Amino acid sequence: MRNILLLLTIVAAPFIASAQMLTPTVIASTGGFSSNANGSLSYTVGEMTMVQTFSANGNILTQGFQQPNEVLTGLIDLTQGQFGSFVVYPNPAVDNMWFGFQLPEAGKVQFTLYNALGQKISDVFSTNYSNGKVVEQLNVTSYAAGMYMLTMNFVSDTDGKVHTATQKFHVIN
Repeated sequence: MRNILLLLTIVAAPFIASAQMLTPTVIASTGGFSSNANGSLSYTVGEMTMVQTFSANGNILTQGFQQPNEVLTGLIDLTQGQFGSFVVYPNPAVDNMWFGFQLPEAGKVQFTLYNALGQKISDVFSTNYSNGKVVEQLNVTSYAAGMYMLTMNFVSDTDGKVHTATQKFHVIN
């Protein structure tokens, strides 16, 4: 009986277990794309090269993944917190940072950016929220390297209560 259970477990495991899949797009902290008369090159920063790097005619070829800035996959699993959800990704950010939120009811949402000293830098996003997941992009290339705080203020349409949440993130250049 024990051998039969072991055999069933081994046979069923591939169907039950979830594994990480490698797809053509990954999220990295920075990257870029360039082209010249010889062709084009796309790259990400922060990957360790485990294979030989080749170069010829001013072009370099090495192991890596394409990182388009305008595509964001698998960003947020917005699990409900005490009041709604609010996340910032990636952290640290180099050129672009995304923030996402999902709230349990309709109301007015405003996002404000502060520096490490608590000084207001700017209001970055404001909307009348009704439902669903919302993901917005923030370009951080003009900000100095350091820690920042993104604060979400939500005023409920139901009872007028103000709910506030803050996420810290770092900008590196």
